[in-house]
Amino acid sequence: MLEHDPQLLTRRVQTLQALSSNRLILGVGTGSPGPQPGRTVGAILQRLDELKKAFGGFPQGVKPPQIYVAALKLGMAKRAAIKADGLLLNFCSPQHASKLVEAARVARVEGIDFACYLKIFYSSQGPESAQRLMLQEFLNYDSAPQYHEMFVQDGTAKAISTFKENEEWKSGPVDVPKELLRVSLANPESDELVQYMKAFRQAGVTLPVVYPYFPSGEDAMFKLETVNRIVKSL
Repeated sequence: MLEHDPQLLTRRVQTLQALSSNRLILGVGTGSPGPQPGRTVGAILQRLDELKKAFGGFPQGVKPPQIYVAALKLGMAKRAAIKADGLLLNFCSPQHASKLVEAARVARVEGIDFACYLKIFYSSQGPESAQRLMLQEFLNYDSAPQYHEMFVQDGTAKAISTFKENEEWKSGPVDVPKELLRVSLANPESDELVQYMKAFRQAGVTLPVVYPYFPSGEDAMFKLETVNRIVKSL
């Protein structure tokens, strides 16, 4: 958010709203929070207030967009809930999502959505290939300090670290800890996917966003069949 010029961003939002018949949802994130994340969050929320005021000057027929703020941890959820139309969670367990939802609702009783990316990994080469793809994504995210801190809060950081220390899983048998299977799935059956989605809804996630991942070079027909299967399951 702080990497964008406010006036330019305001004009871009106005243009997108006008072209899309007011269907834009503005997603806001901290980016790299730097050495003082609390100060960064404060600056972002102040910028949001400024943007909302600027959005009020849109011409007739162009509405201010809904604003969703990325929230990984409890502090951000509490502070952003007062300003945002929705919070956007990512790569967390239903248990962690439930804590963020509860914290946000204490700050703001109603009128806010809770969206969450549900990352699901698929491979036509079988479950172990999909599991390796999933583990690599956990490691990729864990390399970002803000996500590592979220994994610590979620109780998954220790399980992730074992795959950083021992790389036999990249070519040998894969044994995914149950802590990580609360967060994500690999080549799930339809009933497994339904129960996974249900767990997030019960945690208070009002807008679960299924996010399928595939290996690089995956067969296009397999991708299409998988997406169709997801749609029919849910």
